[in-house]
Amino acid sequence: MMDMDKSAIQWFRWMGTAGLVLSLVGFFFYSSGLWPAEVTPEESAKYWDVSSEEYLAETGLEFGSLWFLRPLDGYMVGYLALAILATTALPALLALSLGWLRRREWSYGLMALATSAVLVTAILR
Repeated sequence: MMDMDKSAIQWFRWMGTAGLVLSLVGFFFYSSGLWPAEVTPEESAKYWDVSSEEYLAETGLEFGSLWFLRPLDGYMVGYLALAILATTALPALLALSLGWLRRREWSYGLMALATSAVLVTAILR
């Protein structure tokens, strides 16, 4: 296995673990009420069946591309953990695709690039 492959796998392992741990810790503090939140767990449950537009209108939250500037809010820690988990694969896939393309393993390289494009599209949407 090439060094770049090992580095990509190591990155994926560490960031995936960090995202998972942050998810568990954030959920514990948020659900127990130990971390102050704009939307409490009790309030959150009553919005599960509404659209995101209705949710934002009813809670008064502003949610856009700068949501990560409010990481001290207990409710947003879950979103921060999801963002870490969602972006964990992207650098690993890009590094792997470059290695595969250099070794002329076209199908793997192009598949990794296509998957990266899907992830970028999902993140920006």
